[in-house]
Amino acid sequence: MRSFAFLFLLPACVAYRAAPVDLQETMSDLDRRAAPEVDLAAAVGFAHAHNPELLRLRAEARAAGLDVPPFGVGASADQHDKEVMLGIDPVELYRRGAASKAAHARQVEALAALREEEREVAAGIAECFLVEGVLEARTLPAEAPDPNPFARAGLASDAAAAQATAARKARAAEELAVSAERVSNLARLRRLMGLPADAALAVSLPPAPFPSLPEWGRERLLKRPDLAVALARYGTADAEFREAVRAQYPSIEIGPAFRWNGGGWGGFAELRVPVGASRPARAAEERREAARRSVEAALLAAEEEATARDAELRAAVAKSGAAAAEAEAMAREYDVARARLEVDGDAFADAAWRAATAVAAEALAREAAVAETRARIAYAGAYGWPLPEDLR
Repeated sequence: MRSFAFLFLLPACVAYRAAPVDLQETMSDLDRRAAPEVDLAAAVGFAHAHNPELLRLRAEARAAGLDVPPFGVGASADQHDKEVMLGIDPVELYRRGAASKAAHARQVEALAALREEEREVAAGIAECFLVEGVLEARTLPAEAPDPNPFARAGLASDAAAAQATAARKARAAEELAVSAERVSNLARLRRLMGLPADAALAVSLPPAPFPSLPEWGRERLLKRPDLAVALARYGTADAEFREAVRAQYPSIEIGPAFRWNGGGWGGFAELRVPVGASRPARAAEERREAARRSVEAALLAAEEEATARDAELRAAVAKSGAAAAEAEAMAREYDVARARLEVDGDAFADAAWRAATAVAAEALAREAAVAETRARIAYAGAYGWPLPEDLR
C-alpha cells in the first residue's frame, strides 16, 4: 500500500521575508530622530512612538493574540485499493477553541504588561523633567577669595589660605557634580524617549508643584497597572488550565472515503487516546493556584510600597527643607563675611571658612532637593501615577 499527503497551499500562508539587523544601520536610524523642544506630554507621546521596549511589548502582545495552533485536515490516497480518504478531527477543533481563548488571555496579559511599562516610562520621563528643573535652578555661592594676595600681604595664615583653596576646589567640584548629574539625567531622558545620546533636546518644565499629591487611598491604589498585570496572569493561567483539561479528551478523526474501482462512497474513523494527559492538567491547575496567590502578594506589596513611600516622602520633604534653610543661612553668612573682607583684611580667615561652609551646605541642599523630587515621583508611582488621564 502506498499513500501520500495532499498539500493545500492556502493564500493565508505567510511567506518568509528577510529583515536583517545591522548595528551601523540601526544607529543611523536612531541618529535621524530628533525632539528639539518638548514638554512632558510631548515627551511621553514621543516615547510611545519610539521607545524600543514599548515597541517590543506591543509586538509581543500582537504575537500573543495570534499564537493559536493550527488544526489539520488529513488526505490520503491508496493506489492499490483505488481509494481516496479525507479526514478531520472535530475534537481538535474543540481544543483549538480552548487554545484560542488561552491565546487571548496571553494577549490581555501582554497588554497589561505594556500598560505598566508605559506608566513606568512616563514616570521616569517626569522624574527626569523634575530633576532637570531642580538642577537648573541651583545657584552656587560666590567663589572663595584668592588666598595668594592676602598671604603675600601677611593677612592670611597658612591654615586660612589652605581653607580658602579647599573652598575654591569644593565649589569647582560641586559645579562639575551638578553638570555631570544634568548630563546623566538628560541621557536617561533621551533613552526613555528613544533618542540617541547626542540628540538635540530642550525640555519645557512643568509648573511646580508637580505632580500634585492628594491624599490618595485604596481606590486609587487598586488602579495600579501592575495589579492589572497580576490579574491578567491569573486569567492566562486559568485559560491554560482549561486548555490542558480539554487536551485530555480522546480525539477522533472521521471523514469520507471514495473507492473509485467500485464507484462507492464510505467513511472511516480513527480514535486516539492521549495517555498521561492528566499530569499536565494537574500542573496547569497548580500554576493557576500560584497565579492566584501572586494576586494576593501583589496587593500586599502595593500597600507596603504606598505606606513606605508616604513615610519616605515626608522625610525627604523635611530633610530638603532643612537643607535648603541651612544653605540659605550659610550663603548669607558668607555674603556678610565677603562684605567685611572688603573693608577689613583681617577678616580673610572668617571669609575662607564661611565660603567652605556655604559650598558644603549647597551641595547637601542640592542632594536633598533631588532626593525629594525622586521621592515625590516614587510616592505618586506607588498609587499608579501617571495614569493616561493624568498627563492630559
